[in-house]
Amino acid sequence: MQNNNSKRALLIENHSQDFYKARIPLALYLKQQGLDVFALVPNDQYAPLIKAQEILTLTYNLNRNNKGITQIIKLALTYRSIIKSNNIDVIHSFRFQPNIINILANLFLRKKTILHVTGLGIAFANNDLKYKIYRLISQLIFQLKLLLATKIIFQNHNDTSDIWFAKSFWKSKVEVIKGSGVNTKLFSPELSTHSKEKLRKNWDINEKEIVFICVTRLLWEKGIKELCEAFQEESKTTPNISLFIVGSADLENPRHINSAFVHAYNEDDKIKFLGNRNDVKQLLEMSDVFIYPSYYREGIPRGILEALSMAMPIITTDTAGCNLTVQENRNGLLILPRSSESIQDAISKIIKMDLNKLGSASRRLAEENFSDEVIFKQIRKIYDQI
Repeated sequence: MQNNNSKRALLIENHSQDFYKARIPLALYLKQQGLDVFALVPNDQYAPLIKAQEILTLTYNLNRNNKGITQIIKLALTYRSIIKSNNIDVIHSFRFQPNIINILANLFLRKKTILHVTGLGIAFANNDLKYKIYRLISQLIFQLKLLLATKIIFQNHNDTSDIWFAKSFWKSKVEVIKGSGVNTKLFSPELSTHSKEKLRKNWDINEKEIVFICVTRLLWEKGIKELCEAFQEESKTTPNISLFIVGSADLENPRHINSAFVHAYNEDDKIKFLGNRNDVKQLLEMSDVFIYPSYYREGIPRGILEALSMAMPIITTDTAGCNLTVQENRNGLLILPRSSESIQDAISKIIKMDLNKLGSASRRLAEENFSDEVIFKQIRKIYDQI
């Protein structure tokens, strides 16, 4: 039953799967805090799963192949109708497109709007002329967002530095909250349901093998090509290493990795592309090192946060967002972006280090800086302020 005196919050995603995997914990936390929480997601197979979590779930039709302004206007009108009919007080959207639609839907409604920026994306990761143009357009759109939004949440300070006027003229509207949080109780090495030895036996991995794992969307800017090159080279002199790459190509993104690249490793006994998996936690349990050589403009990658929480050493790039997850030589190593040589050096170095000690430091970092409890309290504080 709805509490007519409580604040009503609408959380918006344009991928129901992402809401199901990443936003449900926040929705349930806000609900426990006394808010009436609604989810607004595309009408697909994940929407019923969200509803099953006892979250009031509203849906809309989304044509992912349609990137035109017509659909954006139609969606803005749909959002607007939903906001008005459900008497929403706070509209909290995630990602680039929902953030645009959020502010357009709320023109003249005077509702409180929170735009959550989960990374600046490809436009800020490449310097080709095409992407410089995209970056200019993105900057202009960000100025519109900053003008009309109540608050904008970035996940790292580098992003606020790179968006025009975010740290000066629009400073009062900008908040930095480091990541979306990780459930340190669920992603806990102490709650392992399978022994590492048993899991590795299922994958035919011997006890002396050092297993590296990368969990990511397959985009070129995630550093997959450089990672495979480095791993192939290092395995020539260090044969007891293996690499699992978990995730699939994001076909909506023009920079997705093609199937030919992936299939080229079908016969490789050291590098395995596993595609999307529902057993990521178990794969982390049986692996030794998490490696993430991204130069995509991340917020703070959820995959790294889960690996931190699972007490894993981390190798990642010294780039925005990623570098917040590594304390050099304490819980892992930072590498240069776009450099297979730097990746190879880090692989060679980390296998000589005390992996258990590094992993323990990762776990402490997750608990102190990135846990759901830490992050959600900061988000809740923003709700109270607006």
